[in-house]
Amino acid sequence: MSTDSAGQPWEGRSLAPNPFSGDTGEADAALLTALETAAGAPLDPEAHRGVVTALSGTRLYAPIVPLAVDHGVGENGLMVDNSSDMAMVRLQAADGRECTPGFSAIPPLTSWHPEARPVPIEAERLVLGAVEAESQLVVLDPGTARSFLLRRPALFAFAQGRPWTPSWADAEVGQAIATIAEAFPWLATISLSPGSARVHVEGPELGIRLGVRGDVDESELDRFQHALAVDALIIDRVDSLALRLTAA
Repeated sequence: MSTDSAGQPWEGRSLAPNPFSGDTGEADAALLTALETAAGAPLDPEAHRGVVTALSGTRLYAPIVPLAVDHGVGENGLMVDNSSDMAMVRLQAADGRECTPGFSAIPPLTSWHPEARPVPIEAERLVLGAVEAESQLVVLDPGTARSFLLRRPALFAFAQGRPWTPSWADAEVGQAIATIAEAFPWLATISLSPGSARVHVEGPELGIRLGVRGDVDESELDRFQHALAVDALIIDRVDSLALRLTAA
């Protein structure tokens, strides 16, 4: 046969091999270990870095569902779908941002969304697709005990092949905040920490505790927050933050 089922000639075509032809649907062992380590030690920056490192070159699964693109009315007077397309499932995080799910294996995906089709995809392609879709978050294995949230700085570093450290363990982030604090004499001490006890899956990424001298006017606090919000390094490396004031 010189043509395919649509009548198009085979001549001149080049067919690339399927990189997932031998895929068993199981999770990559190194990624699985890294996710479980982070779930067991969510405040350990090395565990967070371990997940990002293990993602490199790993196959994930994207959940794809049918999406109606053309509607009509059938003979019975009911609305019917004339045509449909396939679309990746997108989630909404607690702060309203879009979040892209990715799964290490088929079983957790089908358990999470029985109607979704698991489509194998390289981790790099899933992350780049999320970035291009302006989805600033990727959640790995949602609905499982090993779920892990990749935030914007981690996504960009991974996509660009750069090393990454969580902002709450990043010495340069700490130095940038300390430099900003020098312009605010009411600040006595500053300390950084993970933004929540479950920073690997939810809440702000960075917690900043401010030890203050006396009462602080709200306008002064607004000025400090604005200084953080316009600092280039903080913009690049901090996904989200929460401030807490304590007496010095």
